[in-house]
Amino acid sequence: MEFTYFTTLVREEVERRTGDCYKVRLNDVTKNNGVVLRGLTVTQDDSNISPTIYLNNYYEEYMKGRATLLNVVNDVMDTYHRNKVNQSVDMRYFLDYERVKDRIVYKLINTEKNKELLEDLPHIEFLDLSIVFQCMVAQEDIGTASILIHNVHLKLWDVSVEKLYQAAKENTQRLQKYEIKSMFEVLCEITRAENPEEFAEYREEAFSDNVPMYVLSNQRRVEGAACMLYPNLVRDFAEAVGSSFYIIPSSVHELLLLPTAHLEESSEIKNMIKEINDTQVSAEEILSYSLYLYDKEERKIMKL
Repeated sequence: MEFTYFTTLVREEVERRTGDCYKVRLNDVTKNNGVVLRGLTVTQDDSNISPTIYLNNYYEEYMKGRATLLNVVNDVMDTYHRNKVNQSVDMRYFLDYERVKDRIVYKLINTEKNKELLEDLPHIEFLDLSIVFQCMVAQEDIGTASILIHNVHLKLWDVSVEKLYQAAKENTQRLQKYEIKSMFEVLCEITRAENPEEFAEYREEAFSDNVPMYVLSNQRRVEGAACMLYPNLVRDFAEAVGSSFYIIPSSVHELLLLPTAHLEESSEIKNMIKEINDTQVSAEEILSYSLYLYDKEERKIMKL
């Protein structure tokens, strides 16, 4: 079945189930790195907000024979009911810079892969990456969402990119506090080991020959690669480990930190980055194929 026909059938069935008081729409959404996904939204007449449910993965499962159309529609309906918002959100405050300036944060995206998008976004280039900005929206019943800031917003607010950056520089650290954990700690969390003592014994065997590696992200682990921009963070980490260190772009969400005192061969790491990006990271979550280095003596990040 062709993708467009599949998504149309899903929309029609969701529309039938929800009834006349709802509007069901399909729209293509351009995500990070130019990835375009087909999203379905279900909006009540008395609400101006709705979660977007992306259908691309559902289509893949359907084409592989792992899901029927009925399975897909049931799951879409379940996802909608679990995430729907039974109210409208007043967005008039977004017109006033003074009311949003304390909620502006930054994130990192790949410059080359987002050329077209960056034409419409205020941004600052950083090595082969770009710093872009978003406004965090926190409201009871809907949790936290973000609005990407475009050039039109700067014109509306009459502020410069530099002013936006200074606000984000302060806010991002405050609203998205960083976390550095050893790879072992992260593995413990992922596996949710029931017996930490036994897993610690396994660690001695599995990691005894490995160099120490750390994971850097924010506490939400969403778009946490921007933590490498936090003033003093990388400097303090270098002091703590007593050496310069490689910064490996695991994804837009997290970075791996590897002290250079334990490994000098950067070519092997570059090959690892390529393999992981090509096989393990979804296209919209790739940050870069580059390897970065924080030089402890020069106190700066550089691309190798």
